[in-house]
Amino acid sequence: MISLPHYFLIFTILFTKIPIFKSQISPPTQQISFSSRFLDSVLQDYAFRPLSRRRPKTGVIYDGNVPSNLTGITVSALRLRTGSLRKRGFHGYKEFDIPRGILGNPYVERVILVYHNLGNWSSVYYPLPGYLFLSPVVGLLGYNALDLTAKGLPELDLRSSENPILIKFKTLGVLPNGVLPKCVFFDLFGGVAFDHVLNGSFCSSVTQGHFGIVVEEVTPAPVPAPAKLPEDPIAGGGGGGGGGGRRKGWWVGGSVAGGVMVAAAAVVVVMWVRWYRERRRIGKMKDAAEGGVPLTVAAVGRAKVPVALGTRTKPILENEYVVDVNMLGCSLVDVGFLQATSHNEMKRKTKTNGFPSSINEGEWVAVVVGCRTLCGVLDSRGGR
Repeated sequence: MISLPHYFLIFTILFTKIPIFKSQISPPTQQISFSSRFLDSVLQDYAFRPLSRRRPKTGVIYDGNVPSNLTGITVSALRLRTGSLRKRGFHGYKEFDIPRGILGNPYVERVILVYHNLGNWSSVYYPLPGYLFLSPVVGLLGYNALDLTAKGLPELDLRSSENPILIKFKTLGVLPNGVLPKCVFFDLFGGVAFDHVLNGSFCSSVTQGHFGIVVEEVTPAPVPAPAKLPEDPIAGGGGGGGGGGRRKGWWVGGSVAGGVMVAAAAVVVVMWVRWYRERRRIGKMKDAAEGGVPLTVAAVGRAKVPVALGTRTKPILENEYVVDVNMLGCSLVDVGFLQATSHNEMKRKTKTNGFPSSINEGEWVAVVVGCRTLCGVLDSRGGR
């Protein structure tokens, strides 16, 4: 007999959640996300700092310093009046030649053009799978120059209303043989566009953004595998080698598959024939039913059902004999004579006329009455 402590122990084991010990696996190293828009905000702050430390001059380029974790990236700032930028443009701002006719939205009195050169960070912040960069990615963004200490300013929408902005790349990487370079344009919303390279190292655009020159990455053609030599058969003569066994296997497999397909086709044909015959039989039954005499429809409760006509075939007794008075020959037999003649004597006289001799006396009386009636009718019509 199990005691109370044992019951308590069993209950604890069954209804207590036992922890499952798993091997502690360290999570994978979190990949660092490089956001180009966050980089634009950071570079705007570092490009504005030289302008905020002194009284900036209009039309002068000021180079900024980036933190050590962004070594390889260069930034610059250029302050211009909006009217001057629209009328005269600005030539020779690093790689950019800005034509006249540049319009900014929204309108501001002064604009600061921030220049980016990402250097070896180009493919990190602007990755292009399947392409190689021949030049660093350079950028041109416009900001409102009202507050030189502001951070995280939104970009102005700068567009050229006349000639496009030209970008001349000073140094390009080695161009692979047989591959044409392309200009690539990255807008502020993550869009990518390609265009032709002008004069070997020029790109053009009608709006601000980031630009570079790329080529399609050429992957080496795969080395063809060496041809496999045919194996010699193990047995000599026409015996079965490796190839013969494989051919025999193909024949067997093909034969089995063909037999299965033929059997399936035969089953389908048999089922179709049976279905066709059944359909013809049902069709004939329907035609016979539609060609017959329609039955009378009567209401039984809430339903209407066909009902046969209420007629019966008149019964006919097998032993009944209908006396044909024509056999008596009313023109030869006198009615008075029939009445006066006895039954036995009449049977004897009429036996020669074909009248049955087995008739009884009651039937004889009926014959006499019928003859009288018939003869009377004949007399009224001009008969005897």
